[in-house]
Amino acid sequence: MMTSTLRCLALCMAATMFALAGGAAHADGLPQDPLARFEAPVCPGVIGLQRAAAEQMVSRIRINAEELGLRLADPESCDPNLVVSFLADARDYLRRLAEERPYVFANLTASERHDLLEGAGPARAWMNTQIRTRDGMRVGDRENLVDVPRAAMWSAHSRIYRPVRRDILSVTVLIDRDAVGDLAVDQLADYATMRGLAQVFPDNAGSERRSILELFEEGGAPPAELTEFDRAYLIGLYRGIPNLAASARLNGLPPADQSGAE
Repeated sequence: MMTSTLRCLALCMAATMFALAGGAAHADGLPQDPLARFEAPVCPGVIGLQRAAAEQMVSRIRINAEELGLRLADPESCDPNLVVSFLADARDYLRRLAEERPYVFANLTASERHDLLEGAGPARAWMNTQIRTRDGMRVGDRENLVDVPRAAMWSAHSRIYRPVRRDILSVTVLIDRDAVGDLAVDQLADYATMRGLAQVFPDNAGSERRSILELFEEGGAPPAELTEFDRAYLIGLYRGIPNLAASARLNGLPPADQSGAE
């Protein structure tokens, strides 16, 4: 029988094998999964706008990312990994893509696929993420209930810090051109920033706390830019280590009466 000291060493210092389940982190369903975020340098790109407007939008997104402390890729040579695309009908485009090339959505869960293809509204975000160890080593996808991906690493048991993180590899924000109307380029850029840098949003975003996520809602004046709540949420998401449990991350947000209204 192991002594208490050896038990402690086994828990705190042994090289442990961690079973990793696929799927996205949701604040309501899987509160212990880390929230997805960019760890690689961000390279924004815009499709479907005139050159001057596209350059202004890219510049605005880069400024937003830089203010959050994210690394930025060289704009002259990088391949865009945060793309904003303006289309005649984003939902129709995605449905046709799903029929012709269903494999491109293979890494999405059933609920994510449904939200992307069937969700209402003129804007949607298509995000590719990958589970990696806390140190950035790739972990394979789970393909069945028998062969579960595993990663060997030194770790200590914790309900706050997880042995893995979820990296955003790429994201495309798709917006219907007809919905743009009189919206300013900076408003669209800030909306794309929020949708592109975060995969999960608190349930009360866009209700008690004003958010740029309201941009395409009917009625009322939409926010002119990222709100105080939006900035607080993104700061909280990108502050500190990437393998923090979602519940701990979300509990660090400021209360509603400190998030401001615009």
